[in-house]
Amino acid sequence: MGFTKSFPLRAIALCVTGILAAFAVVPAASAKEKTPMNNAVKISVGNESFDVVLEESATAEMFRARLPMTVKMNEFNGNEKYYNLAKPLTPEPLLPGKIKTGELMLFGSETLVLFYEDSFSPYRYTRLGRVENAGALKSALGEGSVAVTFSASAKKTKKRLAGDNAEIQKTNPAMPTRVLKNGTKIRMFFGDTIIPGILNDSETAKALIARLPHSVRVSRYSHDFCGVMRDALPYREENVHYGWLNGDIDFATDANYFTILFSDEENSAQYGHQINIGVIDCELSKISDLRGTFNVRIELAK
Repeated sequence: MGFTKSFPLRAIALCVTGILAAFAVVPAASAKEKTPMNNAVKISVGNESFDVVLEESATAEMFRARLPMTVKMNEFNGNEKYYNLAKPLTPEPLLPGKIKTGELMLFGSETLVLFYEDSFSPYRYTRLGRVENAGALKSALGEGSVAVTFSASAKKTKKRLAGDNAEIQKTNPAMPTRVLKNGTKIRMFFGDTIIPGILNDSETAKALIARLPHSVRVSRYSHDFCGVMRDALPYREENVHYGWLNGDIDFATDANYFTILFSDEENSAQYGHQINIGVIDCELSKISDLRGTFNVRIELAK
């Protein structure tokens, strides 16, 4: 956003120590302690309506508590509409980089932003949610200013989860939960330790395969190894999900994270922006026993 208000760009932290390594900063309550919020919101523009799935965050909950509201959203930059809220929200900013069509964001603490085209931004935002059926959003919003109504929906929208349509095993907890029989085999070098893995056939995984050999600097946190990739990987919105399965290799879209998750799958469903690109092909302890920071080299298995 190019408003008169400016926010200094800070170096983005690799991961969140002690809470969530691979994703945005969130309250430290466990999944059992946290009562899930109703995350369904509807946007109405003229005769068109769009379903929105809100983030499960304190900021998104504050926003939903103010609904319904009808606001005049102004045009900006050829890819977004914005509105300055009368009262600020408490932000939880991150540096998203690539922004997808239909994302609802908060810039600063009081500027509501609805993106109707894919874009890339160097600014920090707080994610509020995303439009599920965003294909016709641009034409509905039109050019110039437009009246937009935000209203809460009584029905909670079902989230896509890491285990949806996945083949999983629960008989041996020492091994990864996800079962991936076919794919591209890789090796990841953590110093003298080699972690074997298998990448799937998703668009995101194929883009990483095309870059191999590739290196990324990762650090160990409570349940994963995580690092920021210099260049984002492409992805399809239908592949973005919440949570992870132990042993998953994921790409997190909120800050271009490459992450290998080795524990806490049972508490992970409240966290989003994840795309599974594969799974490690060894016992979980082989990576969970490692400590420190590594320049990990990823290459095709010979």
